[in-house]
Amino acid sequence: MIDDQMDKIINIIMNAKSNVMYFCNAGKDRTGVVSAIILKKLGYSNQVIIDDYMETKDNLIGVLTEYAKEHPEVDINIITPNEKNIRRVLENL
Repeated sequence: MIDDQMDKIINIIMNAKSNVMYFCNAGKDRTGVVSAIILKKLGYSNQVIIDDYMETKDNLIGVLTEYAKEHPEVDINIITPNEKNIRRVLENL
């Protein structure tokens, strides 16, 4: 996900003259990565960024669990935010 398009997205958001709303379906993938990059550029520590990302898990676990029940082909472990994934993103920034 971190490619030239991501750089463009981050630059647009960081240089916006007004408020910006960005989102994805679950808030953990693109939105989580965009938020992590912005927070990093603003000087926040990795732990603050990880904590922020993991709040998504707390906020969405009910919805994700129900979705997985209704869609047995979906692995709940893949759609649930995972701390090791955001740590890997931060290591590569």
